[in-house]
Amino acid sequence: MNDDGCNILHVDMDAFFASVEIRDNPALRGLPVVVGRDGPRSVVAAASYPARAYGVHSAMAMAIAKSRCPKLVAIPPRMAHYRAISAQVMAILESFTPVIQQVSVDEAFLDVSGALRHFGSPGKIAAQIRARVRQEVGLPCSVGVAAAKSIAKIASGKAKPDGLLVVPAAESAAFLAPLPVGAVWGVGRVASGKLSNMGIHTVGDLAAVPLPTLRRIVGVQAVPMQRVAQGLDDAPVGTQRVDKSMGMERTYDEDLVGYREIHAQLVDMADTVAARLRSHGTAARTVSIKVRLGDGQTLTRSVTMTQPSASGERIREHVLALWQRLGLAGQRVRLLGVRGENLGPATSVELSSREGWDELEAAMDKARQRFGEATLRRGSTLL
Repeated sequence: MNDDGCNILHVDMDAFFASVEIRDNPALRGLPVVVGRDGPRSVVAAASYPARAYGVHSAMAMAIAKSRCPKLVAIPPRMAHYRAISAQVMAILESFTPVIQQVSVDEAFLDVSGALRHFGSPGKIAAQIRARVRQEVGLPCSVGVAAAKSIAKIASGKAKPDGLLVVPAAESAAFLAPLPVGAVWGVGRVASGKLSNMGIHTVGDLAAVPLPTLRRIVGVQAVPMQRVAQGLDDAPVGTQRVDKSMGMERTYDEDLVGYREIHAQLVDMADTVAARLRSHGTAARTVSIKVRLGDGQTLTRSVTMTQPSASGERIREHVLALWQRLGLAGQRVRLLGVRGENLGPATSVELSSREGWDELEAAMDKARQRFGEATLRRGSTLL
């Protein structure tokens, strides 16, 4: 394979959450497995390939998934476990090159330009990565190798499941040309519809359309969009993933009504979000909550603190204050969410932190890392 100049790799774990569960319980191998809570309002977080054969996919309502596949096996998610395994995978990638950009818990870009002399050609590096992830973590992954990030990502998708695909640099445009226009980064559903209405259906069509015409259709995104379509994407691999926010939300099978239930859920989520911020070495300047009522109405409120924080105590106080501001006493609640926003590095001790809380939360973090997120909870969250 001609991989000269193909120094960008995209590593994507195959059906990551489901693959972890199957690895941990080999009796699930070959079965239609999904990760997600089994409830009337639950959604599929990940689907194994046998489940996908029935048309089941992530973000699908669990009820629809079960109607398509009556023998579906639903496994409750274990997010802390998946994050720990993700860290093992990322450590393997970092052993090949420091130029790595993690874009989610199960995928990352690598620039291996500086690793060729030590590890061999890009294709050989990709093969070594796949072998080590399989041997050391026990999971499959697919890798795309190309001269550009956008092409490497498409290639890893084409290589699934458990494959490797190299797109020679000279063949970049030819590889992209027959793909549907929606394969290009930045072409979402709305833009794809506008392009289709103008007779632009494939990436090759997009690459050839006159730039003034494309500008009239998609505006300022015309130039970067067409460069990607022409195989000229030169976006660099970032050296770190920069999160804009970090949070969580839960949809309940039965609406919450009483304040005690809602209070317990908000406190638990505030503590969990704070712990995740600390584990990433970040702090949030803004705290927000999201509430969806029983009639489907969704409300959000946020507050910006005078000083960034990753303290569960401070975030909890603001979350509960935001809830009180909403004035929803007696309302039925279908969904709750807590999020830390405007993130930055946690570089100093908070001046307003309460004496003893830093040490207590550090001890709690160690226990949770060793035994799982549910190991320690506030007494007020136990109903």
